[in-house]
Amino acid sequence: MILMPARFILVVLCIVGAFALAWHGRTLPILKFPSPPTVGTSPATILSKLPILGDKLPFEKSYKAAVSKTQNSPKLVRNWVELGELLAQLQRETGNSAYFDHAASIYQEAMRLDPQNVAAMTGMAWVTGGGHRFDQSIQWANRALATQADYPDAFGIMGDAALELGDYDSAYAHYQKMMDLRPDLSSWARGAHLLWLTGKAPQAISLMEKAIRSGAPYAENTAWCRARLANMHFTQGALLPAQMAIQSPLDAGTKNVHILLIAAKIAAARQEHESAAAFYHKVLESYPNLEAFAGLGDLMAVQNKHEDAENFYLQVEALHDANLQAGTHDHGFMARFYADRDRKLPEALRMAEEHKLTLNVLEADTLAWVYYKNNLLSQAIDAIKRALAQNTPDPEIHYHAGMIARAHGDLKSANFHFAKAIALNPNFSILQSRRIPNSTNHAKNP
Repeated sequence: MILMPARFILVVLCIVGAFALAWHGRTLPILKFPSPPTVGTSPATILSKLPILGDKLPFEKSYKAAVSKTQNSPKLVRNWVELGELLAQLQRETGNSAYFDHAASIYQEAMRLDPQNVAAMTGMAWVTGGGHRFDQSIQWANRALATQADYPDAFGIMGDAALELGDYDSAYAHYQKMMDLRPDLSSWARGAHLLWLTGKAPQAISLMEKAIRSGAPYAENTAWCRARLANMHFTQGALLPAQMAIQSPLDAGTKNVHILLIAAKIAAARQEHESAAAFYHKVLESYPNLEAFAGLGDLMAVQNKHEDAENFYLQVEALHDANLQAGTHDHGFMARFYADRDRKLPEALRMAEEHKLTLNVLEADTLAWVYYKNNLLSQAIDAIKRALAQNTPDPEIHYHAGMIARAHGDLKSANFHFAKAIALNPNFSILQSRRIPNSTNHAKNP
């Protein structure tokens, strides 16, 4: 069988209460440190370009106070660093990548005042990693560690870069180091996500629950963890635990984009279309969002409201065009969006092949799906093997593997992967789950 999942074996792996380390001796490359950036504009000009929040977000007062404090004392480095952290929180709350640029200008000014400021270096590592410039992110994190060898956040960002690049052994090592230095929500949540990606779902759920119990200075960080936990349950078809994971912020009237998006997915899986649409619209009350527009389009499509669906899909494409103009990276999402809906398949291929050698399982899955939709079967087979390599418990990966195997004529593998997808979550997607061929659609379980 050409598409059976590879068995991922770690030489050293133990779960003691929460998370432990697998390390095969590899590290991310140590690259030349970047020079401290120079800022050609005055502090007043930098601050004048920052966004005005209004009443959209819960820490509006903290943000305004930080801006005011920095305006009054622009020579104090800590004021710039604190303001950068609040901009980082804005990005995490909203998912709006425009905040990366604002945060970058703040951290750059902090380093102009103090080129050895470790928090500002790590802030730049976060900014560049968020923009998918992982080589630069690694450079900034290495520079921070060269200045302060035990700085936990720098190890976390090194792990983030390794995870995105598909170097899961290095990600384990960096996250473990972060947890050793500072066991808290941030380090445990990172470890939990990595455990899930590498096929350790029960341990991942346990560690994410531990992260949530630990709390965080900002409510949206805990909300992010709750959304991740809900997604872990969702991929295994456990809709009630998924709902329970996010119920308290929903009851509190949260505007957190991550909570609202997974709430919409859960409602759609239950065929509660009006509720799902309400969650997507609530996301859009604050900011345009690709996933919300696409989700609304899908809800219209499954109700045979094709003109309405097309209007939402066109809004996805318009937002993508606007993001391109702003320098925002969303090619992974768009490649999947086009492939799922059989739109602009050559463009999807161009986007997906930006990472044609990826070892990241989620990127490899998108690449395989795009190859399949473009009738490039041999390339699809190669990519889906990489997507399956970590035994990630994601029903959509198995659905894609089944379709690719079926196209290749390997019906035994196709049946295996379709059954696996259905066993995990028979309602993993309101569009895709209904497209599993009827001849193999015999093992559905609630």
